[in-house]
Amino acid sequence: MSVTPGWYDDPDGVAGCQRWWNGVTWSDVTRGGGTAVGGPLATAVAQRTSYDVLEGGPPQRPDRPRRWLPWALVGGALLLIVVLAVTLAGGGSSGGATTADPSAGPGTAGPGTTDPGNPFPPGTVRILDPDAGISYAYLGEGWRELEVTSRPEMLTAHGQYIITQPTVPDGGQFIAECSSGLLARQFTVSGPQSFAGVIDPVSESFRANYYPGPNEKDVLTSEVVTIAGRPGYLLKFDLTWEVSGYDSTGERVALLLLDTGKQRPAVVYISVPNTHAELYGVIDQVIASIELL
Repeated sequence: MSVTPGWYDDPDGVAGCQRWWNGVTWSDVTRGGGTAVGGPLATAVAQRTSYDVLEGGPPQRPDRPRRWLPWALVGGALLLIVVLAVTLAGGGSSGGATTADPSAGPGTAGPGTTDPGNPFPPGTVRILDPDAGISYAYLGEGWRELEVTSRPEMLTAHGQYIITQPTVPDGGQFIAECSSGLLARQFTVSGPQSFAGVIDPVSESFRANYYPGPNEKDVLTSEVVTIAGRPGYLLKFDLTWEVSGYDSTGERVALLLLDTGKQRPAVVYISVPNTHAELYGVIDQVIASIELL
């Protein structure tokens, strides 16, 4: 069956309630009212164009992950095995896991923690995303290479991040990041003219998948843009929450959809917790630095 992103009657049967279906899974975002999908999104999803159209499967209710590094748990387990092996081989040496230098940059792991991310090679000045067909500014020492290859909103993923909270209630780490990739096929687009109708479902997918809830969304900017001579759409918003166990009470987010001439548009995602509000400026810095490959 073809399942397009949109608001649908709550699968748990709550009367008068709708839940957001992101094209793959149900989110935790709900609202009241009857089932309806209308406006620009309805027009966009009804069209078949040179962009791919996904035929989705039946809805399933997900367990919502937070915006942390899912591979950190695997890396931590492997690190523990290595440390135990070295300790046994060395007859109980007084060494230990190497901790990140707290002066390496804001948000890096502090004493007693290990940052599993890979540093960029010396001399790096730009992040290259050959899949999306763009490059943008490397933000400097302390920013590590993103170690996920895809996510629900992206077919591919490249980018950089820093750790802003080493441990969060759901496990893993909270981060600030700047990433990019090809827009996932669950979001049906019909060229740049449809970006305005697609950007909100994309933002709701990020909101449901990577942030503590409940949270409030305050849109700062929603506009058509031209980046590197190509048409795009930019959405900036603040999320706020009051959730025990999180150092941050909010985050500033930017999402950019950009037509780079490829089969799918590029999506750029930049997110900075308010514990590191001094880094809000990197949002405009990265967007202004985008170039086509």
